[in-house]
Amino acid sequence: MVSSLKALSKFAAYCALLSFVSAHQNLHEFYVNGVTVGYEKCMRRPPSNNPVTDVQSTDIRCNVNGLSASGTNPVPEVCAVNAGDEITVIWDTSSHPGPIQHFLYGPISDALTADGSGAKWSKIDVLNVQDGKMANVIMMENGGKYTFKLPENLTSGEYLLRSEMLALHGAGVIGGGQFYIGCMQLKITGPGGDCSPKFSLPGIYDASQPEIYIPDVYNGFNTLTYTAPGGPVATCTAGSGSGSTPASTTVSASTTRMTTAASSSITPSSTTATSAAASATSAVVAKYGQCGGAGFTGSTNCASGMSVV
Repeated sequence: MVSSLKALSKFAAYCALLSFVSAHQNLHEFYVNGVTVGYEKCMRRPPSNNPVTDVQSTDIRCNVNGLSASGTNPVPEVCAVNAGDEITVIWDTSSHPGPIQHFLYGPISDALTADGSGAKWSKIDVLNVQDGKMANVIMMENGGKYTFKLPENLTSGEYLLRSEMLALHGAGVIGGGQFYIGCMQLKITGPGGDCSPKFSLPGIYDASQPEIYIPDVYNGFNTLTYTAPGGPVATCTAGSGSGSTPASTTVSASTTRMTTAASSSITPSSTTATSAAASATSAVVAKYGQCGGAGFTGSTNCASGMSVV
């Protein structure tokens, strides 16, 4: 009886979806620890609310025209956050069934110009099903909001934060999965660390994999056991790991520049002070002049025939 009710419930849900085939969506805003950064601030805004369906296209990174912040928003910005902060994304609601997941790209030197190429992406969060409801339903009930936390162990630097909602109502044919993507530009302050595994986009998805191509999506598809594509959520550990080489290269270059600048300004004054001190302590003190004693800081080079008593 319970199984029959579940089947009827799923059938009713999918029938309802057919009346919402135009329910496309975009990411519009995000909050940090409960405080908004502003409407469509610090994000790459796509030209429309249409989905990306070609998983081998570079559009799968940050949506159409999303390879840099230039031209996607009137005032490109980067928002400052901390590792471990709570992030709330606000999407247009959609009744199309599917998961939501989040990815980080970095650390990088400039989030405004980063194009998302290379194996620097890590999956940091996913919601498939909770309490018998797919992620899109949970978000519909919460006004399009979804909250998760950034990893605690992150190296300071700039990052792209990619929010993805995958709509499965068209997944009965190859190329029918609809990816809705929004990328945010962040400057993260963290204690150091690395997330693994890392991968490239495109590269982690295949149009024919069972999480994207579901031939029985309207006839036997069990939403309760569905798992989003893209592999497991990354493990982020303190210190550098084997997967951190590309990110470490970027951060090291910045660190080297800072260290060089600091050394240039500090070394000359230190050398001068040392030379002055050496001169003061090596000068010969005239006969009967003080050249020692408790608390004395002058030259201890007494004239010939004299000594400290």
